[in-house]
Amino acid sequence: MLPLAALAQADGATMRVGLSVRDVTPDGPIWLGGYAARTNASARVDTPLLVQTCAIRGGEGTIVFVALDNCGVSHALLEPTLADLRARHGLGPGAIMVVCSHSHSAPVVDGPLMGMYPLRDADKDAVQRYSERLRAALGEAVTAAMQDLQPALLEHGVGRATFAINRREFREGGVVLGENPDGPVDWEVPVLKVKATNDTVRAILFGYACHGTSIAGPDFYVVSGDYMAYARQHLEALYPGAVAVFLTGMGGDANPSPRGSLLWSKRHGLELAGAVAGVLSRPMRPVKGAVRLAYEEVACPLESPPTQERLEQDAKDPSVHVRNRAAAYLALLREGRPLPTTVPLSLAAVRIGDDLLVLAMGGEVVADYAKRLKRQFATEHPWTIGYAYHVPCYIPSMRVLKEGGYEPDFSMIYYGLYGPFKPTIENLLVSRITALAAQTRPDARSDGASR
Repeated sequence: MLPLAALAQADGATMRVGLSVRDVTPDGPIWLGGYAARTNASARVDTPLLVQTCAIRGGEGTIVFVALDNCGVSHALLEPTLADLRARHGLGPGAIMVVCSHSHSAPVVDGPLMGMYPLRDADKDAVQRYSERLRAALGEAVTAAMQDLQPALLEHGVGRATFAINRREFREGGVVLGENPDGPVDWEVPVLKVKATNDTVRAILFGYACHGTSIAGPDFYVVSGDYMAYARQHLEALYPGAVAVFLTGMGGDANPSPRGSLLWSKRHGLELAGAVAGVLSRPMRPVKGAVRLAYEEVACPLESPPTQERLEQDAKDPSVHVRNRAAAYLALLREGRPLPTTVPLSLAAVRIGDDLLVLAMGGEVVADYAKRLKRQFATEHPWTIGYAYHVPCYIPSMRVLKEGGYEPDFSMIYYGLYGPFKPTIENLLVSRITALAAQTRPDARSDGASR
């Protein structure tokens, strides 16, 4: 575990914010991520895809939010680039927080989910080229944002949008992907307004906890940032010159409703933008002071690994996805390497001034975590973020594990893991992020600093 990652700043001192945007829209057909059912590469572009960076410095602490229009990225894909950037800019581990929008209409990138798609050699080459382009754009965006740091005034508020619905539907045979209006969902819309010292709006950071799965049917092969991109466009039209940055919440078990076409994507984007605009039009709470970061990578325990007999059986399974997973594990055995018994997951607590606490987790985190953390930290103005740093798999709660279904069980096939997680995972992760949050309190003792 890493120590507190920033020192305190005198109350009332001006914070500094740097912004940068890079376009990463594919320049030709490419396989889109998120759905195993696709059979072809993309056909056309609907919205641009972006890498947006917002660096916030308060006192000696800095957090760099990187919003990425993609379904999800792996640790192996980005960590070499991020390590170089942290060293170059004097930032500690966790100080660059990549948050994927989880659009299911953005390109596949190099990582464990590549086996989910029937990629031909030409498709794989396109994925590799795009992955390299993404790394380069991320590096440029982070560097440009760090060079753009300017005095800024920050304000925070929370709105509400109701198009997300719990997707874990209970049927006689078990839990299936559908709609469950009685299931937990997080409808909060957190908003952070960034103003220049002349009172003009420079940036609008906002979040929502819902899958980027509005688009299907005739628009299944369209490149799009989904409802998040439309919300950004509406907000940037309302506030010319501002950059609207979407930070995904803990919506691993939520889908937009209705869904199935670009029309719904546009409608949900308009609703989300309206919720943000409503917050911006009302008095908001000032955010000022130090940025304090505490970060940790936690080993999430899996149930016992499969036997060699099980793996050899799975290697003959009719499903190519089951065969791919078994083949990867069998290769480990042949090489004399241990089978995975844990999954590494990034956690962070970022206190921005004394008025905002960001709690971030990697992976596809279900809504139970957001609900629990918001209750626990209700007096500290919590903002919960999922899909942070990297996305190794779904992160189920104890309840979801007991119920079974896609998120805790079947999805692990696509992620190349034999699960499920042990039922201790929820309490483990909540206890660790609680400890991280405690480290960021102004009265916490700092044994070291990492900027």
